[in-house]
Amino acid sequence: MQKSSASCIILVMFFYFTTTSFAYEAIPFENGGSIEGVVEFFGDKVPNDPVVTLTSEKDYCGKSLPAQKYLIRNRKIQNAILFLENIKAGKAIPREALTVTSRKCEFVPHVATGFKGNKIILKTDDPVFHAFDIHASISGKEIYHVALHEQGTTVTKTLSKAGLLDLTCYTHPWQHAYIYIFDHPYVAVTDEKGEFAIKDILPGTYTVKAWHEALGAAELPDIKVESGKTSTIKVKFTKVQ
Repeated sequence: MQKSSASCIILVMFFYFTTTSFAYEAIPFENGGSIEGVVEFFGDKVPNDPVVTLTSEKDYCGKSLPAQKYLIRNRKIQNAILFLENIKAGKAIPREALTVTSRKCEFVPHVATGFKGNKIILKTDDPVFHAFDIHASISGKEIYHVALHEQGTTVTKTLSKAGLLDLTCYTHPWQHAYIYIFDHPYVAVTDEKGEFAIKDILPGTYTVKAWHEALGAAELPDIKVESGKTSTIKVKFTKVQ
């Protein structure tokens, strides 16, 4: 597969909550292109991930847990969300339900993406009471409050709107997670190497946006996608939000 590349330093932008006003259309096509790359931290000092002290459930969950706020190894950033802006047509949206589990007093996964109209399964693996409080954006309006009293119980809800969801636990304030809901399938979350891939894109020119819970938002405009080729990009955050 042929590759083209683009690289640009991205300054941290303001935090935003995104919805789209157009209807995405799934259409048949062949030999789409891809965007792959890495998200890196280029500031003077790489922030360390804080440790949170538990105020309850210490016998089962331990005395402390990593916050997972800054998962940065060798300057590569994990848990950044990448997506294409205002894409109107392409491959079908996946229809698998998203599961978020409370496990050892942490939400798993800590950062995830979902799709408008799909189901979300809220689950607990812990033998302690948990309450999922789900808000629109950071400290926004509460959308769902779900109480899970017994180990292994689940509650299923529908993801009805696009945008960022902020998950907390009423009984365990250190628990935190984020779900970004989209109405198109061209999204990805960086892995432990800071890498991501968005595949099967119709040829064209796109803006790639990035979001991170502690580093903010960024964008790379004018990324060209060609049939059967991979465009390689690098997103560089330079400071803590």
